[in-house]
Amino acid sequence: MKSICTLLLLITACAPSATYAQRTRVTVRNGGSTSWIGGSALQTRVHVGADGQTYVGIWVDAPSDVAVRERAPMALSLVVDTSGSMSGAKIQHARLATQSLLESLQDGDIVSIYAFSNEVVEIAAPTVVSSSTRGTLMTQANRLHAMGGTNLHGGVSVGLNRVISAPASHGVRRVVLISDGHANIGITDPNQLGIMAANGSEYSVQMTAIGVGIDYDENTLGTLAVRSSGRLYHLGNPSQMASILRQEVELLGQAVATGAVLEIVPAAGVRFIEGVSTGVVVSGGRVRIPMGTVVAGQRREFLIRANVDTSALGSRSLADASLRFQPVGADEAIEQRAALTYEVVRDQRAAAGSEAPRVSTLVATTRAAQAERQAAAALVRNDRAAAARHYEVATRAMTEAAAAAPAPARARIQRQAEGVRARAGRSAAAASPAAAREAALQATDEAMAAEGF
Repeated sequence: MKSICTLLLLITACAPSATYAQRTRVTVRNGGSTSWIGGSALQTRVHVGADGQTYVGIWVDAPSDVAVRERAPMALSLVVDTSGSMSGAKIQHARLATQSLLESLQDGDIVSIYAFSNEVVEIAAPTVVSSSTRGTLMTQANRLHAMGGTNLHGGVSVGLNRVISAPASHGVRRVVLISDGHANIGITDPNQLGIMAANGSEYSVQMTAIGVGIDYDENTLGTLAVRSSGRLYHLGNPSQMASILRQEVELLGQAVATGAVLEIVPAAGVRFIEGVSTGVVVSGGRVRIPMGTVVAGQRREFLIRANVDTSALGSRSLADASLRFQPVGADEAIEQRAALTYEVVRDQRAAAGSEAPRVSTLVATTRAAQAERQAAAALVRNDRAAAARHYEVATRAMTEAAAAAPAPARARIQRQAEGVRARAGRSAAAASPAAAREAALQATDEAMAAEGF
């Protein structure tokens, strides 16, 4: 299970959530006057007449310079798998986790609760949390009972629609999905489910997908998280549900912006070939990523493969990146821009020595995350030899990343490298198919976390 403390660089340490109606939050000082967005080509100088193949890195770094004020209102829908496989400890912990979630919400938040098995059951319609409604909501959570199939599409669809319909005052919008199995009723194709999540992201709704046990569909849950710029968690033990839900609310309470949208447009003579980072798609020659809610200290990085014009000497435009968002507590949205450039030179040595450390690190960490996902897929097939080969690639890539990392990021990259090596060791030592499956799910979780999901 990933730690929220390591997932995002928050200014405050992770701590247990307060009792109900906690009314503080962390927000940006000065309303976001410092630019959050930056980027660079892998090499800031290229040799004239070279083939022009390169990488472009774009990053969004939300500030950690914060002031304490009342936190942003949330609209949240909890969607719980109540199929037969959730019986016993899983459904018991789901009830307790739901009640824990309700305790961690503050008065004024809007919450709805849905159960899905063969059909979707409304446990609680969208309700404004208050002293008069909280007790009723807590009681309604006891209506979660396990039976039937897994109509994941139905549950997610209802949850998304309820949060999309929330008033504009509630800019922090989340669907939290808990599931332990595979969709087998209604639409089951991960791509179609991902399109539904992506449509929700256009209304600033993100998904937190929580997989419980070792039998859930990590591909589908991962797709929902990626297409909505949300998060994925693997819970090996159902008793972890309550703490994860409370921590998720605490993290969302650190919101400094809502409705964030990143757009990256290549300059004339530059062509974006493909998105390399997970979730980055080149469409119509450009990249557009709805990021939704941004929290204090959050860091997201995006890697694109590109071809640049090297036909003439001089400084040239590479791309224009823009980030639009509504600062929490502000009356109007703002836009920040970053104009990226590169230089075409005659000196091959100058070109070779112009590598941007942050982009070089991003290339290596992205390669490591992809290799770790391939290792996880090999473990699912019980192909230990292939898993070991992929982990060797991931470990080597993280070693390169640590060597290339700028000083402020080096310790973080080194910790990530240690995590990859540890997971490689656990996968090699897995003594049974169940242990290999657990290692695979943990690897998927951590690879997703490395890319911000």
